[in-house]
Amino acid sequence: MTDKNRVIVKILGQEYTIVGEEPREFMQRVSNYVDDKMNEIAEKNKKFSTAMIAVLTAINIGDEYFKMLDEHKELKVEQGRPVKELEKAKELLESYTVENDKREKEYEALMDEYEKMKANFMEVEVNYRELKETVNQLSYESNIKDSKLKKAEKINEDLKNKLVQSEVKLLQTKKELQEFIDVFDNS
Repeated sequence: MTDKNRVIVKILGQEYTIVGEEPREFMQRVSNYVDDKMNEIAEKNKKFSTAMIAVLTAINIGDEYFKMLDEHKELKVEQGRPVKELEKAKELLESYTVENDKREKEYEALMDEYEKMKANFMEVEVNYRELKETVNQLSYESNIKDSKLKKAEKINEDLKNKLVQSEVKLLQTKKELQEFIDVFDNS
């Protein structure tokens, strides 16, 4: 069993001995509060008896108590609000974190795909340059061959013309030879 504290207090000029488990200073403070409240009522209403002053003081203190109790309840509700808001904020943060992680993975996948496409593009570009070089080389070679072909066609045309001329000369020569043979045979 705990030790009881004993304190002598004065309320409305009368001394009382109070015994309790609370510290002496606390009991003295409560007693001073009750004394102050009773003195307030006694000064305003000089005709009231001590019992009437005590009842009015009890009613006033009860009123203060219930108002403070209501205020305490409101404060508890107010106190709980930041906790609830914090919980909501944590949930929101967690959902944003999950969404951010998801987007980071999507971003990484897109970056990987971008890098692959970039590598493919570079490969295609190299192939394009090689093909362009090959096409240019083939075009150059084709131009050279076209030039040679045109020269060959000209030479061929010239040779055909010479052949035709030679055939014409041959025919003339044959005719002249035949005439000569005919003239020689007739003579």
